[in-house]
Amino acid sequence: MNFANCVDRAARNAPDGRAVADPGASLTFRDLSRASDRVASALDSLGIEPGDRVAVAAPNGVAFVATHLGILKRGALSVPLNQRFDERQAEYVLSDADAELVVTAGDDATVGGTRPVYTYADLRDRGEPTHETVPRKADDEAELLYTSGTTGAPKGVFHTHGNLAANARALAHYKKWSREDVALTACPCFHVTGLNITTTPFLELEATNHLLPEWDPETALTAIEQYEVTYTFLIPTMVLDLLEADTDAYDLSSLETVGVGGSPMPAERIDEVEDALGCALLQGYGLTETTPLAAFTRPEEAGRKPGSVGQPASEVVDLRIEDPDTGEPVEQGERGELLWAGDTVTPRYTRDQLTADRFVRRPADVTATSDDTGPDTATVGDGGTGSHRRWLRSGDIGWVDDDGFLHVVDRLADMFTTGCGDVHPREIESVIYGLDAVESVAVVDSRDDVRGTTVTAVVRTREGADLDGATVVRACERELADHEVPDRVEFVDDLPTTATGKVDRRRLRDLVR
Repeated sequence: MNFANCVDRAARNAPDGRAVADPGASLTFRDLSRASDRVASALDSLGIEPGDRVAVAAPNGVAFVATHLGILKRGALSVPLNQRFDERQAEYVLSDADAELVVTAGDDATVGGTRPVYTYADLRDRGEPTHETVPRKADDEAELLYTSGTTGAPKGVFHTHGNLAANARALAHYKKWSREDVALTACPCFHVTGLNITTTPFLELEATNHLLPEWDPETALTAIEQYEVTYTFLIPTMVLDLLEADTDAYDLSSLETVGVGGSPMPAERIDEVEDALGCALLQGYGLTETTPLAAFTRPEEAGRKPGSVGQPASEVVDLRIEDPDTGEPVEQGERGELLWAGDTVTPRYTRDQLTADRFVRRPADVTATSDDTGPDTATVGDGGTGSHRRWLRSGDIGWVDDDGFLHVVDRLADMFTTGCGDVHPREIESVIYGLDAVESVAVVDSRDDVRGTTVTAVVRTREGADLDGATVVRACERELADHEVPDRVEFVDDLPTTATGKVDRRRLRDLVR
C-alpha cells in the first residue's frame, strides 16, 4: 500500500486536526491531503511517471511535507536534497539519483542544473484538487535518501513503502505514542532522523507535528512551550546546545520524552539533561539504511540501561554480531560488527557495487534479546529466508549484554591502531566527557614522524571553564590502557560538524595533522 495513503486516512478520521505546521504556515489533515493531491496532479501533468525520481530542495516545513507526500502519491520517489550541500555536492546527488526535476520552497533556489525547477506554490496552483493515488506494493521504492558523506561521497539509500510503514508503526509501538502526542521536528527532513523519526510516524499516527526550518535552541524551547510538545528527537550536539540555554525560563512540562541518536550521547551528561528538561532522555541506534529504526531505549524504567542504546527492535529487525574479519558469529557479550535484517532494512543502494559490498548472506541466526517477540519472527524485505538470509553490514562495532541490551562501541572506520593496540575513540571520549569542564570532545588519529600513529584528543570546554591538557591526560591514565591515553590534547572553539550535526572526523584529522 502506498504510504501516502495515511494522510488521506487521517483526513477522514480527523479532518480538522492540525497535521503539520512551521513558523509561517499550518495545515489540517484535510488541507494536507488536498495539497499533496495537487502536487501529485501537477507532477502527472509534467510527465512524471511512477518510479521516476523527484528531488525536494526545501527546509523543514509545510511545503516539504506536502511535496514529499505528493511525490509518493504519484508513485514516484522523493529525493530530499541536503540544504547544506554546495553546488558540486548537490549536482552529484541529482545525477546519482537521476532526478527528473527539482521542487523548492521558494523561487530563490539555484539548484537543479539542467533539470526543470518548480516551487511548491507552482505545483500547488497547477494541480487539480483531487488526484487518484498510484497503488504501490510494500516492496516498491518510495524515497531515496543520501547519507551525509562523512567517509566519502554521499551514499544513496532506497526506502520502500513497506520500510516506511514498518518504521512508523514500530516507533509508535515502542514509544507508546498516540494521536494526542505532539512532535517537534528539529532535525532536517533531508536526513532520515527528521523525516522518519518524527515526520512520517506522526503522519501515520494522525498526530500533530511542528517543524523547525533551522536549528536554534531558543526557538526550539519556545516551540515546546507554545505548542505543548510531548516528544522531540535531537542529535547530541543539539541536546548539549539546550544545556547552554536558560531552560528554567521556559515551561517544558508538556515534554514527556526526548529521543537522542545519530551519534553517541555522552553518558556522563544524561542526568544533567534530564534535570534541565524535566523528562526522560531515551537513546537509540539506527542508520539511514534501517529507515532508521534498529534499536531504541524504551520509556519504561526496565527498558533503560546506562551506556546502552536499548534493545533491538525485534518487532521489525533481527541482529547478528560477527567477527568482521572471519564473518563468524561472536559469543554473547563479545564485540563484533552489527549486521541487520528485517522490515526496516533498505533493499539496496543506488550503486550496485556498494549493495554487493554491504549485503552478505549469512545463516539465519540472530542475537537473542529479552524482548517479548522472539528472534524467529518472520521478516519482510530481508532478501530471503531459509538457512541463509541477506544481512546489512552496518560498519559499527558493538555487543549485547546478558539482558539483551545493545552497546555500540565505535565505527569501524573511526577505529585505528597504534604500535601497541587497537584504539576505539568513543571509549576515550567517554572518559574525557567525565570532566565537568568539557563541553564536547573528539578523538582522532594523527601522525608522528617517530612514533607513527598517535592519539589526539580535540576538546571544546564549557564557557568560562578552566582546563589544561595535563588534567585530560591524567583522567585518561586512571581509566584507560596506556596506548589509549592521548599523546596530544588540542583545545578549539568549535568542532567541525557535518550537515547533520555530527562531528566531521575527516576534517578534524586534517586540522590536527
